[in-house]
Amino acid sequence: MVGEISNKRSSEAVDEDVQRLKEWLEKQPHLPQDVEHEILLAFVNGTKTLEIAKRKLDAYYSNRNRGAKLYDEISRDVNAQFRERSKALSQFFLTSSTPEGHRVFFLTINDCFEKVFDHPHEITRMVMMIELLLKKWPDNTGAYLVIDCAGVPSSLFTMISPTALAASLNCYQEGYPIKLKASIAINAPPFVEFVVNNLFKPLMKAKLFKRVKVVNEGVTFLKQFMPLEILPSNYGGKDKSVAELNDEWLNIMEENREWFMNSMKQASDEKKRPPDSESTYGIDGTFRKLAVD
Repeated sequence: MVGEISNKRSSEAVDEDVQRLKEWLEKQPHLPQDVEHEILLAFVNGTKTLEIAKRKLDAYYSNRNRGAKLYDEISRDVNAQFRERSKALSQFFLTSSTPEGHRVFFLTINDCFEKVFDHPHEITRMVMMIELLLKKWPDNTGAYLVIDCAGVPSSLFTMISPTALAASLNCYQEGYPIKLKASIAINAPPFVEFVVNNLFKPLMKAKLFKRVKVVNEGVTFLKQFMPLEILPSNYGGKDKSVAELNDEWLNIMEENREWFMNSMKQASDEKKRPPDSESTYGIDGTFRKLAVD
């Protein structure tokens, strides 16, 4: 196949595709024009073709109108109240990636979960963390989500907001260039699988749902996906403790407060969208098929 890349892509090929994506973006009057280089690079590295990168980049900004609650000023302002509302869960990326270069997003249940869990807030926080992944590691080509369900109450089903869940899953599946290698729930009581099958499965694409693993096993289950040494010290790994990593990432979010606030302005202007834009991705050129799984 002409133009097909096998094995690893060269930095020159990546740079070329970033430039093509930038040129395409300049011709889209409905999309923001102040998109950072790192974000464009993340969309190139995280998708199989430039055509897919274009479609996802368009959805990335248009979904900010549809999932408005995930992008309003109050929800995304990383201040004292934001921290207070974040006490139910610890959310962080592990310091080290897997040997393949995939990042690991880790969630744990805190003791006060049942009393203070705010699902819409935690969903927004997670979306913001994913955006930081694009900014911080634009060369990333895959990620794992690990959720330690130890301590989750049986009332979980009633604590989840279907609206917030649907909005976030739509944003992720349609507009984020991050390949989820697996979503793994460890130490999961039986009712967690019921929640996953009845709330998550109807909202997820079949291919993505196949990568969801819900097990009652502990941390040893993870060794088939990643070296256990990269895990937090609480789990026998060499990374910092869960509390330290959670605080570290809340600090990183606060350091990027202005960036998050500015990102709310980066939404599509649907009044300016060309009538045929949804069916003409890739019209201005040919696209290289990327060997990225």
